[in-house]
Amino acid sequence: MSKIVKSSISALSAILMWIMYQLWLPPLSVAYFEGFFFIAICMTVGALNITMWFSNLREERFVWAPPVTIIVLAIVATLLVSFAGSSIFHHGKMYQQIGEVEVVEYDEMIKQIDISQIPIVDEALAKKQADKKIGEDVALGSRADLGTPFIQEVNGEVIFVAPLEHSGFFKWNTYRTTPGYITVSASNPNKVNYVTEIDGEKIEILYQTSAFFGNDLKRYIRNNGYRSVGLTEYTFEIDDSGRPYWVVTTYKNTVLWGCPEATGVVVVDAQTGKIEWYACNEVPDWVDIVQPQKFVENQINNWGTLVRGPFNWANQDKIEKTDLTLPVYVEGDCCYFTGMTSVGSDDSCVEFIMVNTRTKRAVMSYMSGATEEAAMKSAEGLVSDFGYTSTKPLPVNVNGIPTYVVALKDGEGLIKSYAMVNIQNYSIATKGNSLVECSRSYMQVVAKSGSSYVVGSDEAYSYTYEGTVIRISSVVEEGSTYYYIVVEGEPEKIFTASYLISDELAVTRDGDKVKIEYIDDKNGTVDITSFDNIAFSTPISEDQQSRNEIDEGTSVLDSQYNQIIQVNPDLSQETWDNMTEEEKAKMIEEFLNGK
Repeated sequence: MSKIVKSSISALSAILMWIMYQLWLPPLSVAYFEGFFFIAICMTVGALNITMWFSNLREERFVWAPPVTIIVLAIVATLLVSFAGSSIFHHGKMYQQIGEVEVVEYDEMIKQIDISQIPIVDEALAKKQADKKIGEDVALGSRADLGTPFIQEVNGEVIFVAPLEHSGFFKWNTYRTTPGYITVSASNPNKVNYVTEIDGEKIEILYQTSAFFGNDLKRYIRNNGYRSVGLTEYTFEIDDSGRPYWVVTTYKNTVLWGCPEATGVVVVDAQTGKIEWYACNEVPDWVDIVQPQKFVENQINNWGTLVRGPFNWANQDKIEKTDLTLPVYVEGDCCYFTGMTSVGSDDSCVEFIMVNTRTKRAVMSYMSGATEEAAMKSAEGLVSDFGYTSTKPLPVNVNGIPTYVVALKDGEGLIKSYAMVNIQNYSIATKGNSLVECSRSYMQVVAKSGSSYVVGSDEAYSYTYEGTVIRISSVVEEGSTYYYIVVEGEPEKIFTASYLISDELAVTRDGDKVKIEYIDDKNGTVDITSFDNIAFSTPISEDQQSRNEIDEGTSVLDSQYNQIIQVNPDLSQETWDNMTEEEKAKMIEEFLNGK
């Protein structure tokens, strides 16, 4: 083999390694598995080239020992490091990585907010609405595509922010920048804004994940002093003035190649390329995401499963997170919320945990309840005739009651209805055409479910009022009639009730004597759960009165008159399928005779 051929092979090998690095951009450090793997490949290729140059090919003595040795050593090192970094040797550190988990009540973990401000819009709907906005400008639609929408809080409002990205190499080569970004309100899907300038200055996004060569975000960061640093979680965020930035988490592994821990964030001005690094305790207030979701999920699972060490074969006290992790906002802080279920459990949680995305402060609430998926199934069951699908459930505090709220979407991804599901008892679920209507129906169902108190806190109480109506009026909201009442002695309160509460609402007038049961959360919301106009009370039969006395304090499920049997549908079907024909016939006969 001539020197020219050898030189060509060596040059081609170097070019291929350079291209591989530019496409992959791993950290150039053996402290990270990606870096170790890339360095091992480079060493193997280098060894092959050295062997090629020093081998005597005319005597067919091409020496493979060096490259083979490097490959074998790399494989052995990978296996040893993986084993040495397992929970067998580091279970204590893995268990404690999440930090101290503070136990709080649910209402301390999830604060009550105004119903109209619940961020019910999910990423899919936000993307759909933003895409529609792009479609309004034909020229814009042919130039750029919509990037991933990122949820964040800006000036007290939770919104999705989606950058415009290049639709291909040639569009990037022609324009180099994209004009602005789109915001979608997380509580109102119709509130969509296309932002192209700030204070009269045009927004031109130069650095982004869909750009090429030096404008590619990751490559730009690597080429500016971060070649050996772990990078993850590329998030597009805007500051309070609306200026766009990319926020990228830096991290290090704390147990060999495992247990990654965030060390700070790289903040890149999407227009100018100015780079700033902030430690975790120095991050600007407008930055929402510092702790990557995958890091937090792994730490939560380690905390739950390593409670008694790595050899807990009996699964004693072992818990694990549910499949869904939900971003929620509590008093301006973004947090990851998830349920914790016993190992092997399907539809029930034993507690709920929430972790701050900036500080990693973790709090938990001991409360048995439904998993997120069980709540979604319960909500979808309310609209099974329409085939609507549920969004991921959002945990909220409704008058002190732990509740999931979801949006129900049609096949086109548009919101058609809303549903609320009680976390502790997911058989308590209601739907409504609006969140306000859904909330009112939900409180009525909770009040009639047999509970004589409001679960969860001392912030909401059940009261009974008997007195005179000062003023009453009605309004129709989305096809349903609601009544607003002011009563004597409580002039600062406006009581609200759906027409479903009582037929007597329609005939009630100023000056009538009434008896009202209501829930007051001390936040201006006064929902009537029971209404009786004393002046128009209709006499009832002795049988009905007897039944009412028996049913007092119970729910419709508890009533001995209703004879409702609660069953597990899956278990009941399985039992029926396993019965013989004779057993089925006997059961049917006994049922009919009993009736």
